[in-house]
Amino acid sequence: MRRTKHLLQSSILVILFFGLGKLTGLVRTRLVSVTFGTGTAFDAFTAANQLPEVFFIVIAGGSLAAAFIPVYSAYLHDKGQQAAMRLANTVLTLVIVILGLLSATGALFAPWLTRTILVPHFDPATQALTAVIMRVILIQTTIFGISGVLSSVLNAHQHFALPALAPIALDIGYWLGLIFLVPSQGILGLAWGTVIGAVLHVAIQLPALLRYRYRYWPTLNLRLEGMGEIMRLMGPRIVTLGVIQLSDLYIVRLASALPPGSTSGYFYGFALMQLPETLFGTAIALVVFPTLAELFNEGDVVGLKQTAVNTLSIIWTLTIPCAAGLVLLGQPAVSFLLEGGNFTAQSTRLVYSILVVFSIRIVSEATLEVVARLFYARHNTRIPMFAYLGWLAVTVFLAYLFVDDWGVAGLALATTVAFTLLSAVLFWLNHRALGELWNRQLGLSAVRAILATVGMSLVIVAISQFVTSPLLFLAAGIASGILSYLLLNLLLGGQEIRYLITLLKRQ
Repeated sequence: MRRTKHLLQSSILVILFFGLGKLTGLVRTRLVSVTFGTGTAFDAFTAANQLPEVFFIVIAGGSLAAAFIPVYSAYLHDKGQQAAMRLANTVLTLVIVILGLLSATGALFAPWLTRTILVPHFDPATQALTAVIMRVILIQTTIFGISGVLSSVLNAHQHFALPALAPIALDIGYWLGLIFLVPSQGILGLAWGTVIGAVLHVAIQLPALLRYRYRYWPTLNLRLEGMGEIMRLMGPRIVTLGVIQLSDLYIVRLASALPPGSTSGYFYGFALMQLPETLFGTAIALVVFPTLAELFNEGDVVGLKQTAVNTLSIIWTLTIPCAAGLVLLGQPAVSFLLEGGNFTAQSTRLVYSILVVFSIRIVSEATLEVVARLFYARHNTRIPMFAYLGWLAVTVFLAYLFVDDWGVAGLALATTVAFTLLSAVLFWLNHRALGELWNRQLGLSAVRAILATVGMSLVIVAISQFVTSPLLFLAAGIASGILSYLLLNLLLGGQEIRYLITLLKRQ
C-alpha cells in the first residue's frame, strides 16, 4: 500500500510537470502554426525530422530505457553506486559514438535519402529544403542521446521531476528559434531552435545528477558485467522501435503524395492527441516502470500484477473521457489553439478530421505504455518485438488500403486501428503469463469510465444546443465535462477518482 501511494504521488508530480510541458508545447505549436500554417515549408520540416528521430528513438530512446533501467536498478541493489556509475558511463559513451556516426552518415547522404526514401513525391525544391533542414536537426540527435541516458539514470533512482521538466527546456529552444532566428533564416531558424532546445534538455538535468554524485568519464568497457544483458534486451527492442519508425517513414512517404499540408496536418493532429496521452499514459507508465522492474527483481509476481492492474485502472479512468472530449470539443479547440496567421479555417477542418480519428488511440496507446513495460520489467523484449512486427504489417496494409479513399485521415485511421490491436494483443499475452490481469477491479474501472463518459458526452452535447460562440462552448464544455465526469464516476463508486483527489489535496 505504501509503495502504491508513493507511485501515485510521484505520478501526480510527473503529470503536473508534463502538464506544464504540454502548456509550453501548445505555445510552441501555436507559434509554429501561425508562422508556417500547413504550408510546404513546415511539410519539409516535419519530414526532415523523421530520420533524426529514428536514430534517437531506436538507439537511445525507448530501446535503451527499456533495457538499461532494469539492469541499472539491479546494479544499484546488488553492487552499489560506483559499479552502477561505471555501467552508466559505458552506456553513455557507446551512445555518443553510435549516434555521432549515424548522424554524420545521415547528413552526408541527406539529399539522396530525401529524394529516394523519405519524400519522393515532394517537388525538387521542397526535397532540397528537406535535406538542408535534416542536416541541421541531425546535430541534436547525439545531444538528445546523452539526455536519454541521463534521464534513465535519474528514473532508476526514482527521480522523475527534472526529466519531466526537460521537454519545457526543448520548447524554450523552439521559442528562441522562432523569435530570433526564423525572421532572418525562415524554417531553418526553427531547425536551429531544436538544437538549442536539445542542449537545454541536457542542462536542466545536471543538478539532479550532481545530487546523486554522478560523474561522467569516457569509458567503453563492453565486457563489463551487465552490458551483455543490456545488449540482449536492447536487440529485440531496437527491432521493435525500428519497426515503429519504419511505419512513420512509410506514413510520411504516403502523405507526401497527398495535397500540400497533409504532412503538416498529420503532425498537428498527432501532437494534439499526444497531449492527454502523454499526461495520463506516458507520465504514469514512466513512474511505474522502475517499480515494476524492482518487483520482478525481488520475485514479487503478485505485487507486479497488482501494480499493473492499479496503473491500468487509473489510466483508463483518465483517458477514456479524454477520447470523447477530443471528438466533442476538438474543432473549437483546434481553432482556438492553432488558427490564425498562415493557419486557416481550412487547416482547422483538416486537423480536426485527423484528431477525431486519433481520439481512440489515446486509450490504446496509453494502455500500450503499461503492457509493453510489463514485459520489459520482466526482462522480456522478444515478445513485444514479434507483436510489433505484426503491427507493422497491419499498419502498412491498412494505410495502403485507406489512403486513396480517405487521404491523410485514412493514414491516421490505419495507425489507430493497428495500435488498438497491438495493445489488446500485448494485454492478453500479459494476462496469460501473469494470470488474472483482467480482473474484477479492472473490469469495473473500465465500465465506470465508459458509463461516466457517456453521461459527460450527453452534457456537452446539451450545452452545444444553447451556446453558439465556439470559444464559450469550448470553455463551458471543458468545465462541465470535467465536473460531470468526476461526479458520475464517483457516484458509480470510482475509487480511482477518490484516491487521486485525496492525494491532490496532500500535494
